[in-house]
Amino acid sequence: MPLHHNSDYSIGKTSSIDIRLLSIFVTVVESGGFTQAQEPLNIALSSISTYIQDLETRLGIKLCNRGRGGFSLTENGQVVYAEACKLFASVDQFNANVASLNGKLTGELKIGILDNSTMSPNTRVQDVIHRFSAQHPDVHIIIKVLSSDEIEDELSAGTLHLGIGLFSDAGKHLRVIHRFPISVDLFCGYQSPLFTEDTIDIEAIQEAGYAKGCYAPDMKSPLAQSLPPATASSYLSEGLAFLILSGRYIGFLPRRYAANWVSNKEMRTLPQELFSHEVQLALVVRKGEHVGPVLHTFLESFAAFTASD
Repeated sequence: MPLHHNSDYSIGKTSSIDIRLLSIFVTVVESGGFTQAQEPLNIALSSISTYIQDLETRLGIKLCNRGRGGFSLTENGQVVYAEACKLFASVDQFNANVASLNGKLTGELKIGILDNSTMSPNTRVQDVIHRFSAQHPDVHIIIKVLSSDEIEDELSAGTLHLGIGLFSDAGKHLRVIHRFPISVDLFCGYQSPLFTEDTIDIEAIQEAGYAKGCYAPDMKSPLAQSLPPATASSYLSEGLAFLILSGRYIGFLPRRYAANWVSNKEMRTLPQELFSHEVQLALVVRKGEHVGPVLHTFLESFAAFTASD
């Protein structure tokens, strides 16, 4: 989408003031609004508003809507945000590349993970981070907990370096570095009528409320055909667990994630021979992206770590 700007303003005239204002703008967007941005920016609400107005004046365009309807970006604001993210990513990459010339890694490593993806015993990313951060303490590691769709979107936008999630079509835009199998079961909560049943069959399952989440089987699979239509959903495990514990819904969760609730008799595993299955988490990067020294070194560390298993 083209950026419509005032003819008196040129991107070629970008100054240190513009960089500062763009940084504030990016923080506002990523915080979800002016009020939420006060803490990370450590400046007053009135000052944030003034800075954004200054940026809009310098660019000659309106970037965002604010008021009773809440905070939202205009179409031009979305373009400026995306370009600003690219700008700051390029600056970070420049700093990292220059620092690497003397053998020192600096900069940021941004990782997006699906919540509770560490529940797989085969996910070794936390161990790689342990070794990597010990060897390269000046690299600032940022972890964002997101849905798989959000991880894919942020990888495409260049605001993440790598991600861990469930990607049904990973080969199209993403390069898979490694896969981690994770065991998934179907659960009911202690308030569900199924919790005290001695025998549970397909008919009983089909009469229950069903909450769909990211660990559900593929809709085309035979397993999915035995499930009732979803009447609730959450694509983060914490939300799905909340629905299951209400007793009104059954749903799929990683086995290790639900283990404490099962041992405390707050959840029950429904017949594993009927409903248990395995999904494949994937560690991915954006396909075709230039891999800078920080990401390259991290991926090398990951390859060395997994090869030693």
